[in-house]
Amino acid sequence: MKIGVKLTLTFFSIAFLSMLTVGVISYYRAQTSLEEESFKRLTAVREMKATQITNYFSQIKNQLVSLSHNPMIVEAAQNFKSSYKNISEELNINDQQLAKHKKEVLTYLDTVTLKRLNSNLDIKLTATQLFSDNKASVLLQHGFMVQNPFPTEQKQNADSMPFNCSYNTFHKKYHKVLRGICERFGFYDIFLIDNESGNVVYTVYKESDFATSLTDGPFSTTNLGNCFREVRHAKEKDAVSLVDFAPYLPSYNAHASFMACPLYDNDKIIGVIAFQMPIEKIDDIMTNGRKWSDMGLGRTGETYLVGQDFTLRNQSRFLIEDSTNYFKMLQQIGTDSKVINRIHAFGNTVGLQEVKTVGTEEAIKGNTGSKIFNDYRGVSVLSAFKPLNILGLNWVIMSEIDEEEAFMHVRALRNNIIQAFIGLLVLLIVLSFVVSRQITKPLKELTYDAEELAKGNFDVHLEASGNDEIGILADGFRKMQASISELIHGLEDKVKERTAEVTHQKHLVEEKQKEIVDSINYAKRIQYTLLANDSFLDKYLKDYFVLFQPKDIVSGDFYWATKTENYFYLAVCDSTGHGVPGAFMSLLNISFLNEAITEKKITETNEILNYVRERLIKNISKEGRQDGMDGVLLRMDLKTRELTFSGAHNAPVVVRGKEIIEYKADKMPIGKGVRDDAFSVQKLDVQKGDVIYLYTDGYADQFGGPKGKKFKYKQLNELLLSNMQQPLSAQKEILHQAFEKWRGNLEQVDDVCLIGIRI
Repeated sequence: MKIGVKLTLTFFSIAFLSMLTVGVISYYRAQTSLEEESFKRLTAVREMKATQITNYFSQIKNQLVSLSHNPMIVEAAQNFKSSYKNISEELNINDQQLAKHKKEVLTYLDTVTLKRLNSNLDIKLTATQLFSDNKASVLLQHGFMVQNPFPTEQKQNADSMPFNCSYNTFHKKYHKVLRGICERFGFYDIFLIDNESGNVVYTVYKESDFATSLTDGPFSTTNLGNCFREVRHAKEKDAVSLVDFAPYLPSYNAHASFMACPLYDNDKIIGVIAFQMPIEKIDDIMTNGRKWSDMGLGRTGETYLVGQDFTLRNQSRFLIEDSTNYFKMLQQIGTDSKVINRIHAFGNTVGLQEVKTVGTEEAIKGNTGSKIFNDYRGVSVLSAFKPLNILGLNWVIMSEIDEEEAFMHVRALRNNIIQAFIGLLVLLIVLSFVVSRQITKPLKELTYDAEELAKGNFDVHLEASGNDEIGILADGFRKMQASISELIHGLEDKVKERTAEVTHQKHLVEEKQKEIVDSINYAKRIQYTLLANDSFLDKYLKDYFVLFQPKDIVSGDFYWATKTENYFYLAVCDSTGHGVPGAFMSLLNISFLNEAITEKKITETNEILNYVRERLIKNISKEGRQDGMDGVLLRMDLKTRELTFSGAHNAPVVVRGKEIIEYKADKMPIGKGVRDDAFSVQKLDVQKGDVIYLYTDGYADQFGGPKGKKFKYKQLNELLLSNMQQPLSAQKEILHQAFEKWRGNLEQVDDVCLIGIRI
């Protein structure tokens, strides 16, 4: 790189790095400050909403307790309770009329209630499953539900029915007051329940739970039934029970929550009053009347409640504001289609939208904090979270805003910094170029003269002059010119002398190298004569291949075979070392195998390996040396074709169809090692068409591939399995090509020996 470019880059780099440092520090400080401010705002909103929702539930509790002490409510409960018991006698309905009423109630449940309810259920119900076969229940449901002239959603508008009984009289007296309370405070429904029988003797809205029993009726196992049972025997007049949201069949399986309190007449408990909690009021508090921006939550912020089942307890902002994209989001994140359909049917996310995030999991554990993580939409948000205990319910309150919106101003600052950078960079480039040009012009002239001098033109005249550093440099070049001219002539003579000497030494080295290589090649021929030749293997193996690829000219790996009167033996072994030392070890190992089988007449493979190990230890394992070999010795019974083997660290693998069967070897070498147990013998259970593979570790230990790692046995076995159906000759070529491709330009690290035999 020329000095002019270097100077330009230096000036530019110094200024650029200075601006970059200032810009980055400014950006990250602004981001940190904005993040802290955002979390403070979210925490403030969270605390405000936590207080509001806690106060709201306390307010409902106080309203419930106040009503339970109201003499009119106590009187109403007493009158409804007694008139419920007497209605069948007062109306004096005969069996034929009662049967007709039952039929009409069942028809109403089937055509009105179940028509809507079953669309929200996985397992459809029948009218009989919602029907309470109790005379009083039938009469009241027939009168206030079937005969009620108002539509299904307006049954509460009927103050009385056209039949004469005390219940109808009391209903006319109290219903307007109770309906007014329900509407004024926004409750979904108000229930008066007989504490002894569990009969729901009064409700405002007359849904299918009206006049049924919460002890043995069709809705006794609902959360309303649970809430009732918690207070029906309460000893304290102000005892209150609150149950969490859960699917409630009478409300068409929408999620509902209930709060209940005992009713006392003086010191005697006479019933239970219960509220069905108003989801809309809870939504109104948590969404700030759907004015999220007024709370500082911008376009994407929201505050919401989550139950212990990790589902919402109020409406999602994103369903309210943009239901189309909300349902698309649910599909994209893989929400169950049944859940999506129910949210769509109810127009509500309470108890349905799962919110299992980092924040909710932390808060459920009892931790309070603020973090950045993905919300239930999969969008990164800033979130402030904390546990919230409401009358025994362990909920979570979350206050969140999208990270993109929270850091919007920081990104605007970043864009302004980038724009300023671009303008300053252009100015820096121009200034750097001008300054460097003024410095480098005389240097270019001196460079030209120096290049001529370098070409051997010692007559060049150096023009540069002056008293500055460049002038001093020119004077130094003139002195150097004279010294170089004298030095070159002396070097030329020495070069000729040294060249002749190097040429002579080169010839001597080449002659010695040729002698060594010739000796090793001769050793290779000797070694190969001891290996199992093809003509011998063809007699006993029929269909096989041998992949033998030494690292050097001679090999420490070897494959050897012999036969006796009854058996054929095949060994695939890896001697200690490779090259010339490994080859010497392989010759010694082959001789000991021959000695064990031919001279000592040992027939069992494990006893043969025991003998060879003993001979190796006795002859070469001195001064702590542990030379020997790993390998597999396979024996075939020439009469029965039964196969057995013994293995030292190595074992055969059998490929059958799409299955690979790996046998276990003894974890000790044939030689001196940590263990000196007797080798074991194993039977190879093979079938026609199976392929047996015997190999040493050279193939699996080869480094290569895109990351320069070992090939490994797992990949080798997968390669054998995937090509099992190929002819063995083709398999040999596939294995060779795979090895070379994996090795690439890397050196072969060890000898390779792999034999495949098809049964």
